[in-house]
Amino acid sequence: MSSPKIVDIRVLQAQRERELRLLRERIAYQRKQWEGSRQRLQEAINELADQADGQTVKTIKAAVQKIEQRFQSWPDDTDLEQLLRLSEAQFQFIEQETKEIKDQLTRELGDARQGRRSLQLAIADTASRLERAGLGAERDALLAAATAAALQIALDQLNAAAAEDSDGALVAATTALVGSIKTEKIDAMPTIDAAGERVERLLVQLELLGESSQIAGFAQRLENLALMVDASQRRLLTDSLALEIDAALNADRVEQNRQASLAELEAELLIYQAAPPALIEQLQRLQSQPQALITEVAAEVRNWCDTEARRQDGEQIRSLVLGSLRELGYDVREGMATAWAEGGQLMLQKPGSSDYGVELQDVNGRVRTQVVRFGDPATGTSKQQKQRDVEVEQQWCTAHSAVLKNLQDAGLEAKIMASRAIGELPLEVRALDSAVIADQRNAATSPAAPSQREMKGN
Repeated sequence: MSSPKIVDIRVLQAQRERELRLLRERIAYQRKQWEGSRQRLQEAINELADQADGQTVKTIKAAVQKIEQRFQSWPDDTDLEQLLRLSEAQFQFIEQETKEIKDQLTRELGDARQGRRSLQLAIADTASRLERAGLGAERDALLAAATAAALQIALDQLNAAAAEDSDGALVAATTALVGSIKTEKIDAMPTIDAAGERVERLLVQLELLGESSQIAGFAQRLENLALMVDASQRRLLTDSLALEIDAALNADRVEQNRQASLAELEAELLIYQAAPPALIEQLQRLQSQPQALITEVAAEVRNWCDTEARRQDGEQIRSLVLGSLRELGYDVREGMATAWAEGGQLMLQKPGSSDYGVELQDVNGRVRTQVVRFGDPATGTSKQQKQRDVEVEQQWCTAHSAVLKNLQDAGLEAKIMASRAIGELPLEVRALDSAVIADQRNAATSPAAPSQREMKGN
C-alpha cells in the first residue's frame, strides 16, 4: 500500500471514558429518582397496610426490595460493552418493576379508599334518613362514631322505627338502602360509582408521581364530595374532579420527562471539564421554568459536545501520529500539532531528504497522507527518478504501518479507508518554493525553533 492513504482513526479509550462518565451520571440520576419514588411508595404501602390483607402488602414490599437489590448489585465498569448491556437491562427492569408496583398500589389503595368512601357515603345517606325519621340522637351517634358497626346499628334503628310506625314507604326505602350498603358488601366490594372509582385511582397515581402541588386540594375536594347528599350533584362534581386530576397527571408526566431530558443534557455536558458556563446556566434556568421548551438548547448542547469530542480526539490523534513519526526519524518540532490543527494539514520531512515530504491532512475527521516530491512540475520524470520515487514510497509505506501499530497499541482504532499500490500513481510534484512555504507554516507556532532548512544545512 502506498500514498495517498486515508485512515479513519477512532480514539477508543477516550470514547469509552466519555461513555462511562455519561453512564455513571445516568445511574446516579436513576438512583436519585428512585429514592424519591421509594419514599412515596413506602407512604402508600403504609396506608395500604391498615386496609388490605397482609399478603398483598408483603408482595409489594418484596417487589420494592428487588429494585433495591438491583441498585446495590450494579455491575462494575471493567468491560464497557458488558456494562452498557447490563445497565440497559437494569434500567428496563427498574422501570418495569416500578411501573408494576405503582399499578398495583393504584388498584389496591384506590379500592381501599373507595371502600372507605363507600362507608362515608352510606353514613351520610343514613344520617339523612335518620334525621327525616326524627331520630336525631341516633343520627348524632352515627356521625360521631362513623364506623361500619355504627352504620349497622343505625340501619337496625331505621328498620325498627319503620316497623313501629307501620310506614310502608319508609320500610321499602330502608330495605333497599340496607340491601345496597350493608357492611359486608362495603368491606368486600365497594359500591362507589365508576366516576368515583376513577377519581380515587387517578389521585393515587398523582400522589405516586409526586410532582403536583395540587394533591392536597384534590384530596380535600374528594373528601367533601363524600359528604354531599345530592347524588346527581355529587356525580357532576366527581366527573369534573376526575378531568382536572387527569389533566394534572398528564402535565406532571410531561414535566417529569422534560426534567429527565434536562438532566441527561447536563450529564452530557459534565463529562467534559471545559463545559461552557453559558450552556450550563441555560439548562439551570430551564429547570426552574416548568413546561419551557428545551429543543433549541438541546441542539446547542449536543453540537458543542460533538465538536468538543472531535477536538479532543483530534488533539490526541495528532499528538500520537507526530510522536510516532518523531520516533521514526521525521523532523517533528514543538508547535506542529497546533499548526496541523489550525491549518488542517502539515508537511513533514526526514533530515537529509529535502526533495521529498509527507503531507498530513484532515479530511472529514480522517487522516489523509501522501508522499510528495519537490521540484519543477513541468520537468519530465526520468526512469531513475521514478525508481527513487518508488523507494521513498516504500519507506513511507513501512513507516505508515509502524504508525498504525503504535496507534493501535495506544488504544486507538485505525482503519485504512483508501490506499494505492506502490508505484500505481506518479508522485505529486510540488514547486521547490512550496517546501519553503510549508516549512514556514509548520514552524509558525514555534518561532524560537530553527527551520527545517536550517537544521538540514540548506
